[in-house]
Amino acid sequence: MRKLLTAAGIGFATAAVAALLGLLPFVRTIELKTYDWRMRLVADGASARSDIVLVAIDEPSIRSLEPAVGRWPWPRLVHAALLDFLARAPARAVVYDVLFAERDRHSLTIGGEQWTGEESDRALVEATARAGNVVHVVSAVGEASATEGGGGNSPAVETPYRGLDTVFETRPALAPPFPELAKASKAVGHNLLVLDPDGPVRRSVPFIRHAGQFVPSLAVAAAVLAGGLPPAGVRTEGRSLHVGPRAMPLLVEQLPSFYGERREGRRSLIRFPGGVLNAGKPTYADYSFYDLFYSEQQIAAGQRPTVDPSVFRDKVVFVGTTAAGLSDVFAVPVAGKMPGMQVHASVLDNLLSGRFMAPAPGWLGLVLVLACALAASVAIAWFGVWRGVGTASLLALLLTAAAVSLFTRGTWLRVTEPLLATAMAAFAAVAYQYLVEDREKRKVKGLFVRYVSKDVCDQLMADPARARLGGQRREMSVLFSDIRGFTTFSEGGTPEEVVGLLNEYFSRMVHVVFAHRGTLDKFIGDAVMALFGAPLDDPDHADHAVQAALDMLDELAGLNERWAAEGRPTLAIGIGVNSGDMVAGNIGSSSIMSYTVVGDAVNLGARLESLNKEYGTSIIVSEATRALLKGRYDIRGLGDVVVKGKTRSVAIYEVRAAAGRAAGEPA
Repeated sequence: MRKLLTAAGIGFATAAVAALLGLLPFVRTIELKTYDWRMRLVADGASARSDIVLVAIDEPSIRSLEPAVGRWPWPRLVHAALLDFLARAPARAVVYDVLFAERDRHSLTIGGEQWTGEESDRALVEATARAGNVVHVVSAVGEASATEGGGGNSPAVETPYRGLDTVFETRPALAPPFPELAKASKAVGHNLLVLDPDGPVRRSVPFIRHAGQFVPSLAVAAAVLAGGLPPAGVRTEGRSLHVGPRAMPLLVEQLPSFYGERREGRRSLIRFPGGVLNAGKPTYADYSFYDLFYSEQQIAAGQRPTVDPSVFRDKVVFVGTTAAGLSDVFAVPVAGKMPGMQVHASVLDNLLSGRFMAPAPGWLGLVLVLACALAASVAIAWFGVWRGVGTASLLALLLTAAAVSLFTRGTWLRVTEPLLATAMAAFAAVAYQYLVEDREKRKVKGLFVRYVSKDVCDQLMADPARARLGGQRREMSVLFSDIRGFTTFSEGGTPEEVVGLLNEYFSRMVHVVFAHRGTLDKFIGDAVMALFGAPLDDPDHADHAVQAALDMLDELAGLNERWAAEGRPTLAIGIGVNSGDMVAGNIGSSSIMSYTVVGDAVNLGARLESLNKEYGTSIIVSEATRALLKGRYDIRGLGDVVVKGKTRSVAIYEVRAAAGRAAGEPA
């Protein structure tokens, strides 16, 4: 339970951090990139409406028309010819994404007939009026240019929309078509597109406000015209813009105002049906402006046209520039650069088809952040590191799949913060696990190093399997050391003196045991029991046990010399060493156990230690130990004895020192 509570705490903490990080601009940009990836994944050009058509003022059109009408911008007469051609179908609506803010200053000679700029303007106005279905563009790009139909607080255009929510973006100045053209237009629409900080266009602006007027976007104006809707059919309700039967979701955003204050603005996400124009299969049928212009000339001359005008019957036709250098292309989520008219056409597609993109509720994102963080941290606490990380990874994949599935249904679920929360929670939980385990490992090592030498401890901590915990029979040596006359000594001294002397004595003895790769099994009163050859295998366990016994005598001699100089009592010890097969392992209960050895060979080692009192010796080893010794020692046979608990005699030996060296010197 404690582990789960800790994991829950980690989950809550990382969820809070992830939610706060989601407010940072670079994290928002990452989310937008995932938005683009999903848009590319689900965009389906086959779902695009077939009643939307694009007419491109492209490079071939500009080159082909230059000999006859001059360089771009063309005289208005050229555009009038296109409108006349589309009126033959007739098209349901023509959306002209080319601005005619100023009057035409060109003069043109066609077929020997001279056309002035005023006449050219008149031709465009008349063609617009005859068609009766043309939406001309109002430029809302730019911040402070005075407009020829209005400026300052005077309306640049008159629109029929009333009673809309006032929380739409305000523009200080507009550039409308010149007055006669604006009056002849069936409707006007603005061309403002929103660029996100990282570059692409992802949102449209359904309406802007100027001098008390609500100016629709080209797409909204086209939807109203194509649907035959009255102005009253366009209204705002809450966070939706109703255009006839369709409800476009609106985002409420804080926008910088040109008047130095911050205001809320309402925008809408664009759900792009497909990719860019002429990039593989086009999303919408597209035609070159020149082909249609030339077809109109062919019809006027009584010839069969290259393009039959009937293909545009009941279509919404967008006319715009795609030629390089005309600066009307935008980065979009789906791919590459897209002409402005196709962006507007995509918004119209959303309106006519009722396919929109809307963000998921903010509370759902927060719930997901918390749920993902808790799930990742608890999984690692419950299943362990590797299975927990696998569970967290599976959770991230499921979240991504769910986000893509929702995206296909028009819901943008933010995934960056939940994925970030999942990763942070998993990392924090794993780090905590390792910190706790490392702390426990250090505690175990701190305890273990008191029983075995440092090098043995390091090997066991690096590879615990080498200890082969549990009962195991192995050949090893056991050493027993006991203080002579300790009872008399303890009765004559104060408890503080006894304890202080014992602590100093045991410290030196344990140091000697560890120095010879021994393991401290236990203290038995004033006795020391040490193992050699367990828990790690040691082929020289007998030599190490005997060398440790000799060095214990040397250490005690040094202690006695100092204690005598200090006026303190001195000690004498007896040591017994035996080798043979013993069972080593964890022995005890399920709650308390210790690593020790059992067997007849262990009991014999204890009996040998007690024989020192009878023989007046300090170190006695068995025949089994003597047979395993590889070093040179001063060994004297003591004969055969029958020790307590044995029926057969055992040969025993006294070890005094290695031949040719003082006691305690390595053999």
